[in-house]
Amino acid sequence: MLSSANYTQYKELQSFQSVEEMNEAIRSFLYKHTHELSESAIKVLKFLARHSCKIPGVAFLKVGTIAKALNISDRTVRRVLKILEDCEVVTRHKTIRTEGKVRGGNGHNVYVLLKKYSVTPNVLPKMSQRQDAENLTESKVSDAKSDKETKLSESHPLEELKTELNVKETSVRESKEMELEDLDETFTPENVPSQFRDVVAPFFKSADKIYKLYHRVLMAYKRSKIDKPIEQVINQAIQAFKETVFAEKANKIRSTFEGYFYRIVESKFVVERRNECRETLYDWLTE
Repeated sequence: MLSSANYTQYKELQSFQSVEEMNEAIRSFLYKHTHELSESAIKVLKFLARHSCKIPGVAFLKVGTIAKALNISDRTVRRVLKILEDCEVVTRHKTIRTEGKVRGGNGHNVYVLLKKYSVTPNVLPKMSQRQDAENLTESKVSDAKSDKETKLSESHPLEELKTELNVKETSVRESKEMELEDLDETFTPENVPSQFRDVVAPFFKSADKIYKLYHRVLMAYKRSKIDKPIEQVINQAIQAFKETVFAEKANKIRSTFEGYFYRIVESKFVVERRNECRETLYDWLTE
């Protein structure tokens, strides 16, 4: 089973080479099956497509997130997803939580858009033309009527689908909708020292979690008023994290992991500050 917030594993599920290829498959599916789907089903499929650009064909969203964005109920989203799975245009992968207090439970689902529908709507007019050419024995009146019906059926809905599904990988909207908890350690901001990130990552793969823990380090550092740059005392913070992990495994933490970690870091920085003051006082006395 996939791990929750594991971007590397999600990338292995990539089903399309590009966003354009994914859009073609979705357009083709909707062109053929729009009349069979409810309005909610079409909205959910398009929503998944818009959020499958980072890894073409892969969306990692909570049911509640989809429901809130589309203003429909969670129950409707689950029902619609089952319908889309039955249509073989979407497949669902469960994840398991590997971090935080509630570990081992079910995490958010990962949805993969399938490549089954590869014939694009743009090809369909040409196919119709070939069929018309083969049926030259039919009357001109019948041909004209057939051409008119074909144009009516292919124009408006097809252009509408193209417009709505014309998504780009750099979409600002997509970046805003992606939840922080879905980003793994490779998305950790550069201001977090790499050695700290590498130690924390095996236990908390979420970039947001790593950043929040480092923010606790910064708070303790500023409060202690240490003269040394933080890079020179980051080892104390790393040791504090290791001690906090041990305390959690030993069931010694009565509050929160973050709160316990902060107290350990703060105590180590206080000791460091005392050592700095002691050295300064010693230098002054020996002058």
